[in-house]
Amino acid sequence: MSTVQHPRWILTLEDVLTRPRVERAVLVMTLFSAAQVGASLLCIWLVGHSGQVRMSYFAPVVLAGVIGVIVSAVVLAFLAPRDPEGRTLPSRLALAATALGYSLFGVAIAYIFGFWASPFLLFPAVTGLLFGILFGRTFGIISIVGAVGVTAIIEGLRFGGLIDYAPALVEDSVQGSGTLERLLGTGGPLLVFVVAAMVLAFGTLAVVDHQREALARSHELIRTYVPAQVADAVLEHGETSTRLERRKITVFFSDIVGFTETTERMEPEDLALVLGEYFSEMARIAARHDGTIDELVGDAVLIFFGAPTATTDRDHALRAMRMAIEMQIAVDGLNERWEQAGLDVVFRIRMGVNTGVVAVGNVGSGARQKYAAIGRAVNLASRIQSECPPGSVLMTRATWLLVREEFEATQHGEVELKGVGRTTPLYAITPEAAGTQPEADGPLASEIEPPQRG
Repeated sequence: MSTVQHPRWILTLEDVLTRPRVERAVLVMTLFSAAQVGASLLCIWLVGHSGQVRMSYFAPVVLAGVIGVIVSAVVLAFLAPRDPEGRTLPSRLALAATALGYSLFGVAIAYIFGFWASPFLLFPAVTGLLFGILFGRTFGIISIVGAVGVTAIIEGLRFGGLIDYAPALVEDSVQGSGTLERLLGTGGPLLVFVVAAMVLAFGTLAVVDHQREALARSHELIRTYVPAQVADAVLEHGETSTRLERRKITVFFSDIVGFTETTERMEPEDLALVLGEYFSEMARIAARHDGTIDELVGDAVLIFFGAPTATTDRDHALRAMRMAIEMQIAVDGLNERWEQAGLDVVFRIRMGVNTGVVAVGNVGSGARQKYAAIGRAVNLASRIQSECPPGSVLMTRATWLLVREEFEATQHGEVELKGVGRTTPLYAITPEAAGTQPEADGPLASEIEPPQRG
């Protein structure tokens, strides 16, 4: 799979369309506001000098359109930080009001210039299609239905003799263009064209929305099996971003003390519950520190920092240590919740952190590959965690040199590790020494229910 180079304008449009819905709406309505103000000033100047338009009709409609667009942009900007995806009722009402209001502005313009005698009849249809693309099919339909309903009411009033046709135009002869004959003769074919175009457009939108939802679900599904950073890199840059390369990273490795004995004395359902909660919490913390999860297997957790995206060696090491400390604290919280839920299990975790050069990238065959880090630095992280006192974190000197300004560590001594031809100086740190406070997260212990056994 090769990387496709797209024109800049396509990438810009893609960036706009992939933003959260309300954020996208804020950007669009802000641009609309600037364009509306400029276009309105120009139109008022041109129309005012033409002598063919009654400004008492035209100016209020234009002013209402400008105010409506600006108010919509302000309201959406207020809602965007609180609900960027537009899932709450206030956000959805604001989006619906924006789509409907702008469409009705088009109806008003079309009415004062004559529905069936000017191209402004297309304005509501184009507006509905535009908002369908930008905000979602539902809001496009709201825009179209609202415009059609108001148009029908206006035409009913006109045929009832209660209002004039094209009231903004000075020439009285234009009134004749609003007769039933003119409506059927010229407006009829135009209306058929607009309806057909809208049916086709919204049918296409339905297909695009379905494909977009399927792609989003596929992306989320992939991220559950592949590290999120790897999935994002492959989707954005292609397979070149995950080729095997030599890179300096920081590796974290942990396991559960006495896990084999724990599995032998626990019921399978209980074990599945606690292990699932443990891995979920570890994965959540790793994601918060932007770590790449290599393995969650058995009782082992392998995470590294510096690939596929990298910053600096010091930043990688600091994030790894912050994550490790937060994980140790989180395990204490899990143990308390399990005890309150009546589960007889206590996890004690050993952790090792090392910084070094590895080969990282896709490993395996063409049919089945895995993004992984391999090399002595990974093996060393695994070896030192086996020397780690439960509840603390051991790191190599290479890591300690990068984090010593933030973390006060104690010398654990020089240790002979299996597979390493010389003694290795290690440094230890505990959550208490780091001075980190645990964060409340996840369900209360009272909310955890032991699995039902049949």
